[in-house]
Amino acid sequence: MGVETLSAEQRASNGFELMDSVGPEDWRERIEPDLLDINHGYFCVLGQVYAEEGHGQGYEYALSHLDFLGSGNALEFFGLYDLNEEDAAALNKAWRALLAGEAEPLKGPVVHEEDQVKEDECGYQAAYGLPWSEYCVYPKGHGMDFCPGHERDVHEQYGRSA
Repeated sequence: MGVETLSAEQRASNGFELMDSVGPEDWRERIEPDLLDINHGYFCVLGQVYAEEGHGQGYEYALSHLDFLGSGNALEFFGLYDLNEEDAAALNKAWRALLAGEAEPLKGPVVHEEDQVKEDECGYQAAYGLPWSEYCVYPKGHGMDFCPGHERDVHEQYGRSA
């Protein structure tokens, strides 16, 4: 299983949650949904969000700032780049729905193996209808044991953080 097993909605949700965690506080307001084009360096999510940083093309700055360079298919995993032409249209639609509040983000990003989870990542077992051997790699919140979404789930289920 790989990133291609996740739907456009799941991958856009991964990116939406990532941007909430590591993006500028006003990142949502920086995006013009009507101009959104996941395949265009100036009009993609990263291009629009980071264009205001004054660092030339926002997309290129974001790759460096968010340390995506050399990270395999991370851009696809976070719905920031498409898998193919049909996927691009689905990603644009999914991002627009999230930005307009017409859809809620799905559960955070997953990896296949526990040993792929880094120290500052959630590590909570998560699944998108996939086997429960998947682990969340969304960044932990400050002072949290898990990412904000899973911390909330654990708190609601057990009345405390794990």
